[in-house]
Amino acid sequence: MPGRNETRVAVFLGGRSPEHDVSVITGLQALKAIDQDRFVAFPVYVTPRGEWLVGESLSERRSYLPDARTRGELAEVTLSLGEPGRGVLVPKRSGLFSRRPPLEFDAAVLAFHGLGGEDGQFQGLFETANLPYTGMRTLASAVFMDKAATKRLLRGLDIPLLPYAVVSRTAGGLPSEDALRRLLDGIGLPCIVKPVHLGSSIGVGKADTVEEMRALLPTIFRLDNQALLEPFVPNLVEYNLAVTRLGGAVRTSAIECPKRAEELLDFRQKYLSGGSDKGGVKGETGDSQGMLSLTREINPALPAELEANLRRWALHGPLIAADRRGPGPAPREPIAR
Repeated sequence: MPGRNETRVAVFLGGRSPEHDVSVITGLQALKAIDQDRFVAFPVYVTPRGEWLVGESLSERRSYLPDARTRGELAEVTLSLGEPGRGVLVPKRSGLFSRRPPLEFDAAVLAFHGLGGEDGQFQGLFETANLPYTGMRTLASAVFMDKAATKRLLRGLDIPLLPYAVVSRTAGGLPSEDALRRLLDGIGLPCIVKPVHLGSSIGVGKADTVEEMRALLPTIFRLDNQALLEPFVPNLVEYNLAVTRLGGAVRTSAIECPKRAEELLDFRQKYLSGGSDKGGVKGETGDSQGMLSLTREINPALPAELEANLRRWALHGPLIAADRRGPGPAPREPIAR
């Protein structure tokens, strides 16, 4: 076992989500960013089948997805819940891998994207094990991975929202066009159609007619059991910022404004664009580096009131979901999102 004077950090990446490959990029970037003078960090790779693998080669990107030779150097592990407050990854297999010692860790960095990692499943596991982990807690993670639940929560905080409707997958097939027209009351056309429970850009499509909207549903229903309908907002400007709590103080990050060349910022543009001459970044092999390949503006010039609103709205939802209490309703101010 390692000496307990060193703080060991397990970076969990991969997962069963359609966003598996993006999570690998995020995890390797996080692993590289961790201060090796202060922490001992190592990756824990969750395969698309849900296996947990560890091994030195996983620190290199070419190990994903592992071929037979690389896989032979890895050990499948499981989390032991026998020691509260201490993470212990125990090898599952017998034979050669039985000689591999358990891996201990003090905290987990969750670099997942999408279902199975961002939706409360891993958060609940680490809560049960009494282990520190990054990101939102179980309730907030589950709520904010559900776009419809998120809208209900934010509406209760009086945060401005677009109207929406939810289409559920049924055993009888797709809803009729008449049923879809009724759902569009108050939304109108063109509209945006996207999965309720996946990442923000997975499966997103624009429909100008009811027929186009209905044609988008089979693809979404292969990924999710519900679809969300929203009005299409032309010339939409997106702002992103992160929220963290450090020593009891809650802080917001720099504001990011993604730039897009097309009408929609979909999964391909967001993660697979491979960079550009205007700020995108490519890896050493020229492949996509996740959101680092996205052309964006950091801390764009904004009116002071808008910047204050963005930071306040970013704080309200996660805090009330995590703490089950909130700072009171936000003032009603127009913004489309």
